Order: sequence, then structure tokens, then C-alpha cells
Amino acid sequence: MWWLAVLVAIVAAVGAYATWTVTRVERLHRRARTAEAALLTKLDDRAETVLKFVGRPGFEEAVALALSVVAVPAETRRQRELREYAENDLTRALRELDPGHAGAEDLEAANRRVALARQIHTDFVRDAVASRSLPVAVMLRLHHRLPRPQYWDIEDPLH
Repeated sequence: MWWLAVLVAIVAAVGAYATWTVTRVERLHRRARTAEAALLTKLDDRAETVLKFVGRPGFEEAVALALSVVAVPAETRRQRELREYAENDLTRALRELDPGHAGAEDLEAANRRVALARQIHTDFVRDAVASRSLPVAVMLRLHHRLPRPQYWDIEDPLH
């Protein structure tokens, strides 16, 4: 009879661990999606900050690129790639601007927010992708049920 109690304890422990693992994997994926939404918001905010400089000399290229960033949604894979290219072009154009221009503090603050949101997103995606390879997650085939989070291949605006 003691073996039945041991068997119930083992089954309960395995079930609790499996439940905890599934919850953790789902939570990490949800955080990665939320961080991606926050990153997109900060990228849009940066583009809107650049659009404030419409008509100022020296900002023509940056404003045109900001318009292309705002115009491209990130819903499909192809749109996402186009958005990454547009973001990288905008980052390069902003680096080439004179650092002493009016509004430099606003652009620098927007770039800092983008860099922070990018780092947070990258960390959450890394953790979510790593959680997909946990033995319980593989055994329960969570990688088929949950879409794999994707990194954003954009340049760091602070470097």
C-alpha cells in the first residue's frame, strides 16, 4: 500500500512541474509579444519625432525615411522585413545629422527609448526561445502551439 502513496506523490510532482513549465513558457511568449508591441510603439514615436522637422534644412532624408517607417505596418513577414530596412535607414540618417541642431535632445531621448525597448524585446525573445527547448515543453509540443517569437534585426540607435 505504501507504493500507491509514493506513486501518487510522483504523479502529483510531475504534474505540478509540467503545469509550472507550461505556464512559464506561455508567460515568456506573452511577454515577448508585449515587448514587441512596445518596441513598435517606440519606433513609431521616434518617427513621429523626426516628422516634427518637416521643412527644416538638412532633415529632408530623415523625414522621408520617417514617412516610410510610418507607412509600413509589421503584420506579415515581408512587411516586417521592409520595416526593418526602413528603421535601419532612418537610424543611419539620424546618425549623419548635425548633433547641435535644434531638437537634438528630443531625437536623442527617442533613440534612447528605442534602444531600451529593443534590448528588453531581445531579452524576452531570447528567454522565450530558450524555454521552447525545455524537455517538458518539447514533450508537450508547445513549440507547435505557440508561434516562435522573432528578433527585430534593427541597428542600435545609440551606436
